[in-house]
Amino acid sequence: MSRKILFLTIAFMTFIAQMLLWNSVLRPTSVSRVEVLRDRWDVTYNDEHFEDVKLSELRRIIGNGTKRGDKIILTREVLNLSEYNSPTILFESKFSAWKIICDGKILNDQYLHEYEDGSFIGCNLNFVALPEYRIPVKFQIELLVAEDGAYNYYENPVIGSYMDVFKYSIFCNIFVFLISSFLIIFGIVFLAISIAFRSDVPEINMQIYSSLLFIVLGVWFLAQFKLMELFFDIGGHQTEIEYISLYLIAPLMYMVMGCMQDYVHRKLFLLFAVTGTVIPFVLIFIHLIGLIHINLTLPVYQLDALGMCGYMITMLIMDKRHHRISNYQLIQLIGECALAASFVFNVIFYYFEVTGISEQIMLSKKAVPMGTMCMVFATLINYQIYIADSYARKKEHESLAHLAYADGLTGIPNRSKYEKYLSDLCETTEDYCVISIDLNGLKTVNDTQGHQMGDKYLSEFSRVLDACFRGKGFIARIGGDEFVAVLSGDDLNSAEKLIEKLNLALVSLNRKDPSIRRSAATGYAFRHEVDDMDWNAVYLLADERMYSNKNQMKKEAM
Repeated sequence: MSRKILFLTIAFMTFIAQMLLWNSVLRPTSVSRVEVLRDRWDVTYNDEHFEDVKLSELRRIIGNGTKRGDKIILTREVLNLSEYNSPTILFESKFSAWKIICDGKILNDQYLHEYEDGSFIGCNLNFVALPEYRIPVKFQIELLVAEDGAYNYYENPVIGSYMDVFKYSIFCNIFVFLISSFLIIFGIVFLAISIAFRSDVPEINMQIYSSLLFIVLGVWFLAQFKLMELFFDIGGHQTEIEYISLYLIAPLMYMVMGCMQDYVHRKLFLLFAVTGTVIPFVLIFIHLIGLIHINLTLPVYQLDALGMCGYMITMLIMDKRHHRISNYQLIQLIGECALAASFVFNVIFYYFEVTGISEQIMLSKKAVPMGTMCMVFATLINYQIYIADSYARKKEHESLAHLAYADGLTGIPNRSKYEKYLSDLCETTEDYCVISIDLNGLKTVNDTQGHQMGDKYLSEFSRVLDACFRGKGFIARIGGDEFVAVLSGDDLNSAEKLIEKLNLALVSLNRKDPSIRRSAATGYAFRHEVDDMDWNAVYLLADERMYSNKNQMKKEAM
């Protein structure tokens, strides 16, 4: 647990250091070079006119949100524009066509044809170049509202040099920009890692869908805070990308939950998951065919997402109480619940703004990015625990496999491993050579010098055998003083050479330690020599030749 806390601390500190660095780099060179136009506006709202207005108070003055067909004209005097290098105005338009007029001359306009056609118009940050007037000028922002509820609160336009205004637009949302960049890069890397190690294990599949969720969330943040078009030309579809990526979040969260153990077999989960997945895709589809603009379906999606949040939190409490989830699944669910709770918090303040109770506070806008970071860290801990547990299980499996297939005294493969090895080899058409090896004098050593010396004889011989045949063939101890070696492939015809090498090694060992006289009888046979392709028949032929060699060695010793 201490390692996980240390990991989280290092990750968090790294993120903060990165944010401070970019905060310094992207800060405009001089704040005085960027003028935020908060007050002194003359506003014409349809047939009503208001003078000397602060934009932050306009909703209160008008008394209601905007409706489709409303016309809003914002007029303001601007002083000397020549002090700016490439003077530029930045303003946000929401579901509106617009014109910029300076001294009665239209400088720029957007989406007028879409407004007339009733086509979908999204929300955008608009950069408009201004003339370098040396005298005070009046300019107008004329907004033609295309959707109900487009303007509940009004963002302050900004004037300055183009690069300062561009940096300012990023600086104001640096927190979201950094989190979005991190989520997209992290999601892509984590997705690649998860796919590389993909299996049918639920935890790995959960990591894959979590990675996709992070990428989608990163895209949604960039589009929601109008940062995407600062870097990519997406043809005015930023708001559509915002809503589509938002609508994909609920299905992906269901996929993450569904990968947990037995969740996909629960009828209640399937009901929520199918319903919660079908609804967003239907909403996207009816927008794409032009039936209903996607922003008008947001309340339907929000109800669907709130249902998912409620079910997720209930599931976490019940499954934890009944011990139905593992530690890493619990951590993942807690991360998802943190993200779900941040969405609920964000939606509450969103409707405060829609109803005119209060402007959406910055904390609510940053709640979802922070909730997402909680899920990222939960996923990392989940992955760390899963990898650690998998590694422990692998080591345990290897240990059990070693106990099952290794000789207890010598450590080399035992008879079971030998039989499995030859059974697998017999499933191919490959020729092989079996060498039967029998120690000479083991019984005499046991009887005259004790079993401890006999064990020494066996252990030393096994080490010599392993050294001689390492990388050349398979070896095993199949009985008390019986050993075997199997050659195949390029080493198929190396039996004589390897047997000679083994005998020389035993002679050398006898010279160093004459307390035991070590020697071995050998015999070998090939698969192609036996009509019956059974591997045991090959071994029996090799064993027969080994006994012939043993008898010959006895005669020579007399």
